Amino acid sequence: MKTSKIIFISLLGTITFLILAALIDIRINGRRGNEIQADFNVNKQRVASFKVLCVNNSRNITLVQSDSSFIEITFRKDSIAPKLNYTIKEDTLSVMDFEKLIHRNVSVRIYATDSLKKVSLKNSNINLAKFKAAKLLLELDKSSVWFEYYSKFQTSFHTLGIVAKNDSRFNTSNFSVDSLAINLQHSEANLQITARKISGTLSDHSKIFVRQPQEISLKKDETSRINVN
Repeated sequence: MKTSKIIFISLLGTITFLILAALIDIRINGRRGNEIQADFNVNKQRVASFKVLCVNNSRNITLVQSDSSFIEITFRKDSIAPKLNYTIKEDTLSVMDFEKLIHRNVSVRIYATDSLKKVSLKNSNINLAKFKAAKLLLELDKSSVWFEYYSKFQTSFHTLGIVAKNDSRFNTSNFSVDSLAINLQHSEANLQITARKISGTLSDHSKIFVRQPQEISLKKDETSRINVN
């Protein structure tokens, strides 16, 4: 057999092997991140720095701490760019009505600086990511909050306040907080946190699941439950 034929057959075999290996990898591990990312467009919109974030009737939103304030909307390339309804008045950014079925393949990330002091939610679900703050207050009304976990970033607060009512949910991965003040009314909190001090009240069939802090002062009515691990 000629040398050129041998080289051609070897090259063809190598290409076939690489294609099969790629197909197997995709079958096992799914599509690669850069391939998935290639299916989406990202729109960024700068906004003025804000101290208060109000979110009403919205889903699929992530709040991220950053050095600057902007909104990032990710959507499929084969779809129309979605419109996010928001307003800025004085020091408050308000987002509303982002919960329709057409938004299933859309994600919104709101980037806020450390000037953010308060997050108010009504009939909404959001995630919080990469936060280190001196003080933050979270108000939930028929809403839910989840703190995302990052292995290379330790979320921490000096003072964290949580006020939740009307069947709200507050869930966290592990992070540290010096002082946590919590008030639950017909709501639930599952806190995988390391805290020095926890205080607050529970009423109207509320529940809290929390790790043992150094100091704890929680009051509840007969319908509520406190679980300390």
